[in-house]
Amino acid sequence: PYACKGGVCCTCRAKLDQGEVHLDTNFALEPEELAAGYILTCQSHPRTDRVVVNFDNR
Repeated sequence: PYACKGGVCCTCRAKLDQGEVHLDTNFALEPEELAAGYILTCQSHPRTDRVVVNFDNR
């Protein structure tokens, strides 16, 4: 799910449960959210073979 495709609207916000991603752009998440493991899926690219995200834990 996404609306802006630019890292602004937070519609695609999800919790990264497993793996590592590179976040291209972030205009929406606060440092505390990033530290807690939240990502913007529209701006995230996998850095590990397996990535698991949780859209229910918002």
